[in-house]
Amino acid sequence: MPKIHIGKKIKEVWKKSRLRGTEFASLINRDRQVIYDIFKRESIDTELLQQISKVLNHDFFSYYNSGSPLLKESKEKYGFVTQQDLNEILNSLQQLTNAVEKIQAHVFHKKEVTKKAYKKKN
Repeated sequence: MPKIHIGKKIKEVWKKSRLRGTEFASLINRDRQVIYDIFKRESIDTELLQQISKVLNHDFFSYYNSGSPLLKESKEKYGFVTQQDLNEILNSLQQLTNAVEKIQAHVFHKKEVTKKAYKKKN
C-alpha cells in the first residue's frame, strides 16, 4: 500500500471547504494551531480522522483501503460517498434502466402478438 500523507489530504480538502481556520478548529474541538499541526501529520488518530471527515464531508478513510469492510460501515453510518461510488451507482442504474426497457419492449411485443392472434381467431 502506498504511503499516504493524510495531513496534506486534509489540508487540500479543508482549503476547498472555504472554512476559516478558527471555524474548522472549533468544529473538530481543537485549537486553531492544532489544525496546522494536523496538516503536517503523516498519520492520524482514527477518531480524529472520523471527526474531520464528518466536518469536511469527505471520506479520508478511502485513501487507505477502498475495499475495507470498515469503510463500507463508515459509508453506511455517516453517508460518505466517493466519486467512484457515484459512478458505480450510476452505471448500475443505467444497466437496470436498460433491463427494464427491454422487459417493457418484450411485454409490449407479446401483447401486440396476442392481440393479432386474437383478432385472427374472431
